[in-house]
Amino acid sequence: MDWRRVVAYSAIYLFWGASFLAIREIVAVAPPFLSAGVRFTIAGLILFLWMRVRGAPRATWRQCGSCAVLGLIMFSINYACLFWAEQRVASGYAAIISATIPVWIFIGEWQVLGAVKPNAAAVGGVLAGLAGIVLLVLPGAGSGRIDAAAFALLLGALCWSSGALWSRKLDIPKSAVEGAGLQMGLGGLMLLAFSAAVGEPARLRAVFAAWTWRLSADMAYLVLCASVAAFTAFLYLMDREPASRVASNSYVNPLVAVIIGVAIGGERLQPVQMAGAALVICGVFFTLRGKLPAPKRAAPHSVAVAGNRSAD
Repeated sequence: MDWRRVVAYSAIYLFWGASFLAIREIVAVAPPFLSAGVRFTIAGLILFLWMRVRGAPRATWRQCGSCAVLGLIMFSINYACLFWAEQRVASGYAAIISATIPVWIFIGEWQVLGAVKPNAAAVGGVLAGLAGIVLLVLPGAGSGRIDAAAFALLLGALCWSSGALWSRKLDIPKSAVEGAGLQMGLGGLMLLAFSAAVGEPARLRAVFAAWTWRLSADMAYLVLCASVAAFTAFLYLMDREPASRVASNSYVNPLVAVIIGVAIGGERLQPVQMAGAALVICGVFFTLRGKLPAPKRAAPHSVAVAGNRSAD
């Protein structure tokens, strides 16, 4: 494997894995919907302008409409849930539940689209992933705090998975980078609108008073590394590597997130949650390894290529 691919894999593993702790640190001070909106509005604008400079074909109004729908489902709702939940739970916990996305996509491909047929490994992976979710949620039963966060994270994962499946039937830009830029940017603007609707801007004075250079670095990291650089690396790999190998980030990212959360963020998971995490990661691994495509179809040019949450 040449050094470019090593760098690209390192980017999608580390940048996306570490993004969960950066989110947790930001939402400890700043409103969640406003923070997510700023991140994706800026990242989407950077990707969109980059494609304009490169002379990519302009998206049609219909394609912009499709990107707006995906931006609402996969960015506005999904990341509103993620940023809100990370005010209440550890970043590693959020990463583990978010890692179930390939399991939900597989279930949708199997039961709704009929695009894949399961084998024993895939079915076992789905069951392990679902069992892991149960173990992750159980320690908070009755407390209300972790239950609400777990529900929000699962809702976000289901929204991303639904958008990934729906994108296959929508007319979206031929350029994956431009399509991602539009989805991020439009989703970010919707998040900003929702933030204004719920009154988050009223908290800005207190946010500025508590803001630090580290939080500025966290936001720059989310925009430039976790959104722009990691997504570009992901597309580079998708053009040159087997999709199943690139999808390995789905079970590597939560491991990276947990390690960084423990080493830097001082986070800890309870033993039963660690068992749940192991089941989820194993479930994702076997779901991806055991998936047998039925009729072959072209990969969609959306941000959800290969069923990954490609902008965490």
